[in-house]
Amino acid sequence: MRPMTRMFVFAAALASSSAAFALSKVTVNVPFNFESHGKTYQAGRYDVRLDLSENVLTLTNHDHPSQSIMWAASPADFGPNTPAASLKFDDEADGTHELHSIRLATRTTPVLDVRERHTAQREVSITGGR
Repeated sequence: MRPMTRMFVFAAALASSSAAFALSKVTVNVPFNFESHGKTYQAGRYDVRLDLSENVLTLTNHDHPSQSIMWAASPADFGPNTPAASLKFDDEADGTHELHSIRLATRTTPVLDVRERHTAQREVSITGGR
């Protein structure tokens, strides 16, 4: 009976990892304006897309698709309790939010707010997606 139990656990883990690799798009709600590379983006719904063949993550305003930015993506840790998507922001002293990083399933961007890499900032995270 013990080998059968191990097989079910392995099958569940395999199904979980397959689902993570299959995830290529989620829509998230960003409830505040934010900045990235000197540009301001409005609060609203954003589509996060992953192109595994190019290793690229793209963030697109759901209602205004012309507002889109993309970054190279690298492997990220992904476990059973990891949310499908994560957008991290740094709170600046002037009240603005600077996009820090994006993770979708098994891929993540590097630190995006380069000028702030060595400065301690309060971090805001948005996780989930649909």
